[in-house]
Amino acid sequence: MIIGPSECYDCRHLRQDSHKVTCAAFPDGIPVEILKSRILHREPFPGDHGIQFEPRLDKPG
Repeated sequence: MIIGPSECYDCRHLRQDSHKVTCAAFPDGIPVEILKSRILHREPFPGDHGIQFEPRLDKPG
């Protein structure tokens, strides 16, 4: 089930370049289940190095 746009884009750990979307938790690429919001990354996920979603500080709400 897809919940909506990926919360990754609202996360303070996101890193984006022209080749792939990565983050501090997944420096080699964010798993598809998380990127497509099939799983919300607010709980530990295998391979996330203990880092989960945290809202960006520069975004209201």
